[in-house]
Amino acid sequence: MASDAVIVLETLRCIREAEKGSEPYLWPVLIRIDDLTLQSDSLVDVIAPVSANARVVIQNDMRAGQTAAISPRVGLLRTRLEDNLFETHLILVVALWDADATPEAAVRAGFLAFVSELRATFGSALTLSEIQQAEAANDEAAKKEIAKAIQERLDKRVRSAIKSNLTGPQKVAVKTGLLDLDDVLVSGFKGFPTALPAPFTLSLVGETRPNVASRHVFEINGKLEVREVRVDRCQAQVEAVRKAQSAVDDINRQIKKLQDDLKRASPAEKPFIFEEIRQLREDDLASAQAALGRALTALSICRSRVPPGGLPGQAEQGTSNQTGT
Repeated sequence: MASDAVIVLETLRCIREAEKGSEPYLWPVLIRIDDLTLQSDSLVDVIAPVSANARVVIQNDMRAGQTAAISPRVGLLRTRLEDNLFETHLILVVALWDADATPEAAVRAGFLAFVSELRATFGSALTLSEIQQAEAANDEAAKKEIAKAIQERLDKRVRSAIKSNLTGPQKVAVKTGLLDLDDVLVSGFKGFPTALPAPFTLSLVGETRPNVASRHVFEINGKLEVREVRVDRCQAQVEAVRKAQSAVDDINRQIKKLQDDLKRASPAEKPFIFEEIRQLREDDLASAQAALGRALTALSICRSRVPPGGLPGQAEQGTSNQTGT
């Protein structure tokens, strides 16, 4: 029977920080490598939260010594494991950001670039081999070097995507210091050579920087769960509805947050916030609601043909029998 491997990120602990308080949020991505992915062109499968959850702040003004719960919106990553696989590897990659004032559209663009670049990076046979060797030998120094090389590649792509999604006035505001963009605090990865249920800890240790007395050190505690799959013939449609509803809910939360921010914003900040709200309502929310409508229609059609737990054709057969009596 197939099973689902589920990464559950439970808590974030701030051990040391280089600044006086932060508003941390996570970009977690799960890489799956198995017999099936290795037969594909990409070599890997990539699982990530929806882009609407690209900036879910874990705690405001987080200080050293504090621990906070991680929202399930970004703390649950699930992938399907088929039966009789010869090889299965899972790799969790996490980037930890400090929220400032990067516009939501630019944050989402940066996150999508992050996921895309991870797919390209881990789709390299050389990178996969290096990671597997470092994990097998439990070589922390090698893992740090790999993480540093990956981070440098990601930084360039992500910052380019964020910059490309700033408006002209926003770019001017960044240069003049009126708009403070979010910062990457630290990143890291953890491999799971076998998909066995177990707790884990991911240490995120930042690089020492010039003129900075300390460096960021965080710790994520979580667990890997393996759950048996109960077959639902309409599972794909159910997942599509769940994903679409989540996207709508998250956009509405973003709009609510921006409306709250607007009450406290300075006159210079208000035009940027008004524009973000407009874009979210007219573009993102309208598109997400349309996608939800299509997903609900598809699920309704599937349920009418296949009752929950039933087999294709059962609904039609029952109708036919009634007609013939």
